Amino acid sequence: MNKNNPLCRPPAPDVALLNRSLLLAILVLAVPLVAEAQDIAPVSGALNAIHGFLQSTAMRTLAALAVIGLGIAALVGRLRWFWAGSVIGGIVLVFGADAIVSFFTTSAGG
Repeated sequence: MNKNNPLCRPPAPDVALLNRSLLLAILVLAVPLVAEAQDIAPVSGALNAIHGFLQSTAMRTLAALAVIGLGIAALVGRLRWFWAGSVIGGIVLVFGADAIVSFFTTSAGG
């Protein structure tokens, strides 16, 4: 037998068929998991804890220190306006998040 003869080689596996079969198997196995995932209390609790921390007094103190740092940088003439805009924008987004979300949810009719 000549190994270089294409008629003597075993057929190459169909990679596309294997990929489709694997994807189908994953989807079939994942459907019951998706259907049973109804209790989101642990996720909700974790997200509420993060929200509470971001709205806490410690974060307000950190924001005040950031603004003080901007003032000192401006005082010595080393303030970059992009950096100042980033800090102020971040403070507005973190502490105004509740108002922003409620604005968009009420505008959307939710």
